[in-house]
Amino acid sequence: MKSDYIKIVMSDRNEFRTTANLSFRGTDYTKVSVKIDTGCGYSSFPVARLGITATDAYSLKVADAADPTVKKAISFGVNDSKIKREEDKKKFRNKMYMDLSSVTFKHLITGFSIDNYEVGDCEVRISYDRTGNILIGMDILKQLDVHMGTIDTGETVLLACKKGQLTDEYREALNEIFDVRKVI
Repeated sequence: MKSDYIKIVMSDRNEFRTTANLSFRGTDYTKVSVKIDTGCGYSSFPVARLGITATDAYSLKVADAADPTVKKAISFGVNDSKIKREEDKKKFRNKMYMDLSSVTFKHLITGFSIDNYEVGDCEVRISYDRTGNILIGMDILKQLDVHMGTIDTGETVLLACKKGQLTDEYREALNEIFDVRKVI
């Protein structure tokens, strides 16, 4: 069932996790586990999390690496050393994309919804080598009106809705959950 807004309760591991639906390269993926990450500048989609096999991921990487129209970027993990970063940057400058697990390829995902809320089409960074979480970063979150806070029950809740499309249902939820009338 389609929702008028996103509502996610923080887990006991201090994470905002939910499911998403999307289409990538013409294939639909449903109920994919995603993590909201406000510390992530760009949304990151390891294809392994979509169920794409390592063999197929390799073939897709070969095609993207050879395609000059596909934008490429480098994405480091928080635990990557300074030496690894410098080595990877050199490989990236030399277009040695197949030798880099840190390379990402920008692609459009279509029909993207978070928590059954239609976000729309988004350009994201695809990784063919990594296997970590799918991270919804600030590039997507900045398109939304986002409120986070701890409520009377002690739960921490995230509410979000597309900017410019704030529904009455969303406003009611803001008032009911966060009692924003007290703040205004």
